[in-house]
Amino acid sequence: MITLEDLALKAGVSHSTVSRALADSPLVNPATKARIQNLAQEAGYQVNQVARNLKVRTTKTIGLVVPEVSNPFYPELIQQVADRAKLAGYSLQLHLSAADQESESACIASLAGNRADGILLVTGERGLIARSQVNSLVASGTPVVIMGWVEDAEHLDLVAGDDAAGGRELAYHLADLGHKRIVVLGKPPHRGVLDRMVGFSEALTERGIPLLPEMVIEVASEEEVRIGVSDLLKLPEPPTAIFAYQDSLAAVVYRQLEKEGLSIPNDMTVVGFDNLDLATYLSPELTTVGTHISPLTSAFVSLLVARIQGTYPDPTPQSIIVTPRLVVRASSAPPRSQLNLTDSIS
Repeated sequence: MITLEDLALKAGVSHSTVSRALADSPLVNPATKARIQNLAQEAGYQVNQVARNLKVRTTKTIGLVVPEVSNPFYPELIQQVADRAKLAGYSLQLHLSAADQESESACIASLAGNRADGILLVTGERGLIARSQVNSLVASGTPVVIMGWVEDAEHLDLVAGDDAAGGRELAYHLADLGHKRIVVLGKPPHRGVLDRMVGFSEALTERGIPLLPEMVIEVASEEEVRIGVSDLLKLPEPPTAIFAYQDSLAAVVYRQLEKEGLSIPNDMTVVGFDNLDLATYLSPELTTVGTHISPLTSAFVSLLVARIQGTYPDPTPQSIIVTPRLVVRASSAPPRSQLNLTDSIS
């Protein structure tokens, strides 16, 4: 049976060079690496992966922590992360920190105990809960990359979507259509300057359209969405457009409007956020903001793998911001009053 030493002798290089070449290290000249790998393949040499893992203290696993899977955004993100990790040669350990992130610290502790090579942590509405554990891991040399907005995290690698930019695009779109009574169904701002509500309200203010307090409705369940929509329709001056904070909430709005006998977009414009597959399954197809999940997961996994392998060109903490874009579909149109005026003029 051929050994590492035999390969080194055949290749005319050191034992360590052969080891690095078989590990696909960027420290080895590409031509030399290819020659060594070809020699190993011809000789039928098999890397003892268990021994290698113990020697270099790697498990070839990546930990992924997300709050939940009931929100359709997360299953799509998980699948993309798993696919990208596999392509990079890593298996994935998935942990759920819960909707309120109460288990975030326990998830990090478990992954550290299982000697994951690095950790991908998706934060929730409460920001970074396991801050002390993350700081300790990073200080000890275990790479951690955060997805989401985190206050005072300049010392950490972070990937985030600029939801504020997406919120602005939605607001401009609705304003350009002529909407002035616009409702927001969703959550209060919790992502700092990147929050979609921040961008949405700022853009409406720019266009001289006030976001009235009674038109901002916080919802935490489907039942609250249904009640909120029903109550809005009873107002003396009902809204002409509804911005659902997430595509999944927009789907509930669709069902309630149908129950109330209203059509989209003739009676009500509805827009969402995230551009999930769900958006194209709805009828009419949903105007939303998105196309950012793939760039987010790509940056997320690529940065962590590069940190694990020591190949990222800049050792300083990185903040990678991905800007989503507006996707206009059939659920948005000018308000009925404007449509009627256009018809009468024509």
